[in-house]
Amino acid sequence: MKKLFSLASVLLLFLVLTGCSNGTEVTDLQQEIDAKIALISNLEDEVASLNANLQESTDANTALTSQISELEAEIARLQALIYDNVLTFTLKDEYGSFTSETIGYNDDYEGTLFDLLNENFTVGYDDSEWGKFIYSLDYLSPKTGAYIAFYKNGAMSKVGIDSATFEDGDVFSFEVMWWDMQEKAVDDAIHMFLDNYGEFYVSEIGVEYNVITALSLLGVVDDYVTLEETQALVDEMTLSTVADYFKAIIILQAVGGNTDALISDLNSIVAVGPYCQTAYGLLALDSYAHSTDYSTFVSSALTDLKTTTPFSLGLDAGGISLVALSNYTTEDGIQALIDEYAAWVSTSQLETGGIKTRDVVWGDTTYPGTENAASMSQAILGLIANDINPTSAAYTKGDNNLISRLLEFQTTTGSFDYILDDDIAEDLMFSSPQAFLALVSYQTYVNTYEAVNPYSFN
Repeated sequence: MKKLFSLASVLLLFLVLTGCSNGTEVTDLQQEIDAKIALISNLEDEVASLNANLQESTDANTALTSQISELEAEIARLQALIYDNVLTFTLKDEYGSFTSETIGYNDDYEGTLFDLLNENFTVGYDDSEWGKFIYSLDYLSPKTGAYIAFYKNGAMSKVGIDSATFEDGDVFSFEVMWWDMQEKAVDDAIHMFLDNYGEFYVSEIGVEYNVITALSLLGVVDDYVTLEETQALVDEMTLSTVADYFKAIIILQAVGGNTDALISDLNSIVAVGPYCQTAYGLLALDSYAHSTDYSTFVSSALTDLKTTTPFSLGLDAGGISLVALSNYTTEDGIQALIDEYAAWVSTSQLETGGIKTRDVVWGDTTYPGTENAASMSQAILGLIANDINPTSAAYTKGDNNLISRLLEFQTTTGSFDYILDDDIAEDLMFSSPQAFLALVSYQTYVNTYEAVNPYSFN
């Protein structure tokens, strides 16, 4: 911890007051102060460790809480032996992780409360006409739709941190709070899926490409699978189609693997084709910078998508094609293809806030379109990749938009249903992984203020 007093000044004051000139006594005092500071630091480390255990434990919470309180009291007592005054700072994130720390200062300290905070914590802030605006504090890093609330002795502060008064014994609390309930719902949905299905889809025994891509966006893929484990899984895959190569390349790229050989092999067989084949080829070959020349395929792919347009392909293949085309918006005619698809989604949006697939005719039978989570997710991915907000007014009907409607397809365990009014409770094959990726991509989009192509690792 960065101390707010000079040991040299303390020693000098001690000598003046006592008339001490004995070097041994000065050394002893220095050693005693150093020992207390070291003990405080060790105790704070122990409190941090216990707090971490507290978040993971359910059975021993009472005992851990008691132990933490005792350690914090001891830290405060030791702080009081060194400093004239002691403040307590507590931090709580949006998931309930809680820490507290005591900070000492002397009577002659002339800084503000913000100075104390900034000297002892990692603070991200902006200066504004209303004072300091704190946007991050140690592990508190609010997402879009949330903020850091500031409390003094249990009450919401009526002034900013650089204007707040403080005195010995005060407790200042910082807590992440949500003001946008839709963004909170998205975050809750993502974490419920992770808690209950993360390891189901990504582990050393198997990897689903949508989910591992989402984990990569979140920066937590290493919590689920290693590069070595992923490489072993890809090595066991039988690769023959463009889709096969696309999935293998994306999976390995998500964990930072080398896919140069796969790119070369794909380039030797890649061709335009129905459903998502053209888009998969482009997405895989565009997924990162490499030396393979695939310009011939790019030309044929763009020509193909100008004929078999994203609009004509429908929600699923059209949405993924929109993601692929996001890299080529400056090419002749491409932006018009994107605009056509986006306009169709907007004008065809249901009163529920969702979007329905087109009717499909096979022979003499017409299969009516459905409002389903899988297709909606693909459409959302296509919009976000082209910097089109699926929650904007153009994609809102009544109180619902594409994102809020997709959230209504999530089950109580975190998976997603395919169609809400059928007899099947959840769709683990398609809707769940695709909806998870759509929500993670959306959250990344609103927090980075940039278009998000989840299959780009450049």
